[in-house]
Amino acid sequence: MNLPKHARHFLRAAIKLKDVYDKHDPIPHPMGPLPQDRWAQILRTERQLHKASHYGFKHAARRCRERLGGQLQMLQQELSSCDTQLRSMPTRETPKPSLKTLYEELISLAQEFLEVDVDRVRKEIVVRTERIVLEETDLGRFEIRLSIPDVREILPFRIVALDPKTPISDDTVSHPHVQSENLCVGDGLHAINRALAEGRLCDFFLTARQILRTYNSASAYVDLEDWNGVHCGDCGDTVDSDDCNSCEQCHGQVCDHCTRRCQDCDVSLCSDCADVCEDCDQSYCRVCLQSCQECESETCHSCLENDLCQNCHTLQQEQNDAEPEDTSTDTPSPETPSEKTLPTLETSHTAIQPVCLGETAIPA
Repeated sequence: MNLPKHARHFLRAAIKLKDVYDKHDPIPHPMGPLPQDRWAQILRTERQLHKASHYGFKHAARRCRERLGGQLQMLQQELSSCDTQLRSMPTRETPKPSLKTLYEELISLAQEFLEVDVDRVRKEIVVRTERIVLEETDLGRFEIRLSIPDVREILPFRIVALDPKTPISDDTVSHPHVQSENLCVGDGLHAINRALAEGRLCDFFLTARQILRTYNSASAYVDLEDWNGVHCGDCGDTVDSDDCNSCEQCHGQVCDHCTRRCQDCDVSLCSDCADVCEDCDQSYCRVCLQSCQECESETCHSCLENDLCQNCHTLQQEQNDAEPEDTSTDTPSPETPSEKTLPTLETSHTAIQPVCLGETAIPA
């Protein structure tokens, strides 16, 4: 039988798949892995909430609380889904697919996808999607890669971004529902496991593509509204680029809520580059502050008096008020007898000489 090249590749892949289905026992349980990625996401959001609360970023803290609440709800739903699927474990073994079924499934992929290939080095069946656009956000094309040796394992596939457009907040996320090449299948977990167990490869790839085409904000690793946002260096939140400013000194990105402005020159500053006048508690850049000559505290020009901060200026005034007045210029010094008064003094001196014995007192 003379088959086209791609058909021969599909036949070899079908033979290897058949060998895996025949040699390996059925999947031990129908539930996927525990939501460890969701838990890691919760821990990251909790750290952001702690930081925002510590620095008093009320707006960022409120957003973190809202996001954390949604993530905790998703964690509960995912754990409940795992429990439900574990309880619904089939009591009988699923029939193993035939070689013909597997080959026909691979051939039918070419009718559903633009590009289908077999990676013989990595031993993966590869289909490529069209460009995925969710709510006007272009995420690019993706590859869905199914591992042939692991086809009987739980979620034996990975999602590879061909045109990575990761959000600034997390470069491991290539799609709102893809982190580190792992797809958050959500409610589609049971359908995917069932399709792979029965050898319905085309249904598996279609289900995976449909999940990539769908956006659920409740289960997103990164919300689409934050996808093209900017990471605030102060509060750690992700905001739209229109709601962000660049610090004039370190050029870091800061959201409007965290941006501080110099009261003199109006430049934008982050919390690390903004200084505070110790008298009025207003924000200033380092250029617009001056050191008090007495205590060297950083003070704005409006609060300085005679190059002193308000505290030092008040102390100086109190010291001046407490000093005694200098009376040396106010009290006249005793006058030195002048030449005109000397005779008078001498005459007065003669007039008051005591009367001696035998002399008659003469009236002055």
